[in-house]
Amino acid sequence: MKKRIAALVMISAMAGSLFAGCGSSAGGETETVDTGESSIIEEAQVGAADNILNFQIGVAIDTMDPQLANDGTSFSLLSQCMEGLLTKDADGNAIMAMASSEEVSEDGLTITFTLRDDVYWTNGDPVTADDFVFGWQRLASGDLASDYQFFVETACLENATEIMAGEKDITELGVEAIDDKTLVCHLTSPCAIFDNLMTFPSFFPVDRSFYEDCGGNFATSPETINCNGPFVITSYEPAAVTIKAEKNDSYYDVDKVSLDGVEWQLMLDNQTAAMSYASGDLDVVTLTGDLIEQYQDDPAFTTVADSYLWYLSANMDKKGLDNLHVRTAIAKAINKEAIVSSILKDGSTVADFVIPNGLAVDADGKDYRESAGISYPNFTYDVDSAKAEWAEGLKELGVSELEYDFVCEDSETAQQVAQFIQNELQTNLEGLKINLTVEPKKARLEDMREGNYDIGLTRWGADYADPMTYLDMFITDSATNYMNWSNSEYDDVILSAKYGELAIDTAARWDALVNLEGELAEDTVLMPMYHVSVAYMINPSVKGINFYNTGANYSFKYVTIQ
Repeated sequence: MKKRIAALVMISAMAGSLFAGCGSSAGGETETVDTGESSIIEEAQVGAADNILNFQIGVAIDTMDPQLANDGTSFSLLSQCMEGLLTKDADGNAIMAMASSEEVSEDGLTITFTLRDDVYWTNGDPVTADDFVFGWQRLASGDLASDYQFFVETACLENATEIMAGEKDITELGVEAIDDKTLVCHLTSPCAIFDNLMTFPSFFPVDRSFYEDCGGNFATSPETINCNGPFVITSYEPAAVTIKAEKNDSYYDVDKVSLDGVEWQLMLDNQTAAMSYASGDLDVVTLTGDLIEQYQDDPAFTTVADSYLWYLSANMDKKGLDNLHVRTAIAKAINKEAIVSSILKDGSTVADFVIPNGLAVDADGKDYRESAGISYPNFTYDVDSAKAEWAEGLKELGVSELEYDFVCEDSETAQQVAQFIQNELQTNLEGLKINLTVEPKKARLEDMREGNYDIGLTRWGADYADPMTYLDMFITDSATNYMNWSNSEYDDVILSAKYGELAIDTAARWDALVNLEGELAEDTVLMPMYHVSVAYMINPSVKGINFYNTGANYSFKYVTIQ
């Protein structure tokens, strides 16, 4: 990495107020000291570059098991050291990776991949078609209990539905290895997003013999992680704060990999990360809040639009939260514009809808938001309307007050947003008490999945470029349906759009998906808060990071440090 001599207000300002922003109320200002110096970073050579990219992550890696990974941070790291049949180009389009060719039958129900001859795992084993069969069968297995088990159904693989219901064995999943280099996928219906799904970590291969040799320790250490991508993990343990990788010399495309390695540093506090950037210990860091205002004119500053939706989930099994008026009151009582403008300050936008702008277009190129509109009444901030809904809800429940526990994760930004929401709800809805609980992300997700919560601040990022990546979250008994909402008609439309008549009628499918978002809004199934943009400081000597808004968030394959 190129070390930098930085003339930064931040250095002196933050030295005395390093933790001032941690847990502070939303909108609070960070104390600064005016040094009279420029805040623009000035690069200076102080030694030879070590050609290692140092990258901040703000959330702990949950797992390095590709079939168990369930969050963007884990997906992104996995995608630097592993590859599937296909990967993404600079624009996010699916291109060949482990596969050298793909052949689709006329009816779209049989897809045949031929693997490259020069693809190997880091333990020396060749990557084979059976590795994909084994990985996909793991994904489908009820014993593994992957949050992304539903993806085998999303990909329209034969017998996926029956396997998930426990009616058939995973060996009957619609994927087979004809020989070491030929993989055949059997589908129940044409799948327009199949290639996009093949870039996703859930569909990465797993070396069967390596997995079996690991016993129950698979993907828990460098010795139990087998890589087939641009980099190989050299330092990792569960809940690690530092993860290291080196260039994978056995990677088929290694000649295009310029970096010698990558180091990921877990830093929850972005002020600390910014100081590490200024001192040259980090090349890429995320900025939030006042730091964004301080450095948004710096040439090293950039923002990247993301597809993440942050939203409130209300457990409808809890008294009061099963009431539409109460849920709508909560959704309408929060000033989301204040969140994005006073807390986030990173280009994130108010979400009065679910599906983000720019995610998906119809056959004529019309964006989903153009078809569905830009807001829904139940999602829109309106204090007077919120109070009226609240009064009606309390009347129907026969109570004068309600009290709920509100869980958020332990990142600095999530806590600040949650504190603001807590204040908004208690201020605008008389008789509502909100008790805030902060948990590590993994614990927060487990509690929400198991229903051990009242209200939760959570997020979802698009896995693929289609509205279904959000809409099927809310079908009955989905692992991501934290609110325990159920609507059989909604379920039926989702199933038809995936595997039935709607799946083969693109225009009708599009209209149906537009209507489904309206149903979510009409029943206030969730309370959308904001769509994410990410603000970065990137060392100007670092070139070639590809950022994506679906699946893995970035690729370091073509990065150079100049």
